[in-house]
Amino acid sequence: MIRKLVLIRHGDAENRRLGETDAERRLTARGLKALQEDYPAILEPLKDDLADIQVWSSEAVRARQTAEVACDALGIPHDAIEFHKSLYAQDYDFFYGELCAAEGVVVAVGHIPFMEEVASDFAKRMMSFTKGSVACFDVPGSLAKAQLLWFARGPRVG
Repeated sequence: MIRKLVLIRHGDAENRRLGETDAERRLTARGLKALQEDYPAILEPLKDDLADIQVWSSEAVRARQTAEVACDALGIPHDAIEFHKSLYAQDYDFFYGELCAAEGVVVAVGHIPFMEEVASDFAKRMMSFTKGSVACFDVPGSLAKAQLLWFARGPRVG
């Protein structure tokens, strides 16, 4: 069973271009820079858990890029990122099953409304995820007992 769950919404993404799929959208240059500046401090509380961290990401390029920034902030190699279809498909039941089978600390990068829905379910209150937001939950023995430890709104992209 996991000990902590960290939910991250991807950073500020480019608009969809003609001939491009939604999954191909990349982070904007400003969005990427904002995450690179803010995530080292935001993710600092996870540094004590480095031996047990798994980084999961949606297969979408913007989520992968956000997961890479999170890895950089934590000092984890990018090839440690695991891609989970449940995060792009926003399949709660499948994602929940994956969490139940996982161990240690899971850092999951995905999209809205899914990240908001999962976080709100675990926090037992509505949570609003701006782009790049991060929520960390303690999981004392069961996902049903998850408790919000901290929340950081995503960086402003100006």
